[in-house]
Amino acid sequence: MDSNPYYAAGGFVNAAAGSPYGAGASQSPGGKGKGGGQQTLRPLTIKQVLEASQPHPDADFSVDGVELGSVKVVGVVRNISTTATNVSYQVEDGTGTVDCRLWLDTSTDDSGKTDGIEQDIYVAVVGTMKSFNQKRHVSATTVRPITDMNEVHYHFLECVYVSLSARHPAMTAGGGMAAPNGGASGSYAPGAGQQQAGNDRWAEFPPVARSIMEVVSTEGAASDEGLHVAEIARRVGSSGDEMMQAIEDLISDGMLYTTIDEFHVKTT
Repeated sequence: MDSNPYYAAGGFVNAAAGSPYGAGASQSPGGKGKGGGQQTLRPLTIKQVLEASQPHPDADFSVDGVELGSVKVVGVVRNISTTATNVSYQVEDGTGTVDCRLWLDTSTDDSGKTDGIEQDIYVAVVGTMKSFNQKRHVSATTVRPITDMNEVHYHFLECVYVSLSARHPAMTAGGGMAAPNGGASGSYAPGAGQQQAGNDRWAEFPPVARSIMEVVSTEGAASDEGLHVAEIARRVGSSGDEMMQAIEDLISDGMLYTTIDEFHVKTT
């Protein structure tokens, strides 16, 4: 399995276009290199936050060779710690855990910055990456509760797409990417490297559903957690909306089930 499972994907149409983050969330291919990310809002998984490059303590952080300005992470609040100057939220997204610190104007700040933020709810955090005592955190400008779970799905898909755009701009030029293996139907093309012969267990399934079942049964078998949807997207190579709908249908039909959270699945 790829050592960086949330860094690449195949087959996506422009996920940013249908995303609640808007077009400004995507890193344009032309932004690659020094200073390219300073004017953009980069969606990241927490794994990417923790593994971002920083050549020396005073240098900017970068992911996929692109320097980071503002970043956005989405996850569940696992712990809340309040001091006179800030509120620290421990946020976990299935790929890792990071502290997100929201600074208060005064010890009696009543500006509403923390309204609705409770333990065990999903939040969207926007801020900048910092490091203190060799531990990374996000210095948050906003933390808000998420009420529509579609935003969580879109965030993970957008993380994959934006990372691919930075790594392989020619493949995503024009807002889309050609289907792997030259598949005629595009969004139904099975992921590169998937073994189609000799496995007829899901022969009657639609192509996307079949590819999902093959990936999850093969790659997710060794772990009780199964596979994260971002890794499934990387391997299947289908459009984001179609893949998520197929996963939901497979769960409803009893072919897949969720494990540690809504974004990890295994075969039944």
